[in-house]
Amino acid sequence: MIRLACALSLVLFAASAARADTVPKRVAGLWETVTSTNTGSTKGRECIDEATDRLVYQASTALTCRKLNFQRSADGYLASGNCNSGGMAIEESIAVTGDFTNFAKAETNVSMSGLPGEAAPRTFRTTIENRRLGDCAPGQQPGDVILPNGEVFHVAPPSR
Repeated sequence: MIRLACALSLVLFAASAARADTVPKRVAGLWETVTSTNTGSTKGRECIDEATDRLVYQASTALTCRKLNFQRSADGYLASGNCNSGGMAIEESIAVTGDFTNFAKAETNVSMSGLPGEAAPRTFRTTIENRRLGDCAPGQQPGDVILPNGEVFHVAPPSR
């Protein structure tokens, strides 16, 4: 049930957070991405350009509240919000930092209370760290995601 609640929260916020037009795009090229959550981490590479850069979109999928507006901070961009969804109270925040040329990092925190069968609030954290490796390899196209086992799949640009 908790996974279902998390999945629902991911879907609800993705569209609104993707509008974070004040956060810069990463420089085009091949980026290594390490995504860490409460339950573990994954690593991959992605060939991106301006249209296929999904950093804010990826980080935002951990959030639920709509109409979050990014504000410039001393070292990046911040957004936060509180809302209710399906009988749950949700507090969330996202911070995006980096130079977006060689490094970018997005961190999200989501606290949900009122989950069925849960007396205490549940907190979910996601960190996405990105390092630019250089230009995309010959034969790669923007939107290609390369998994650790070498498998490649193509991801279309996020809807805006």
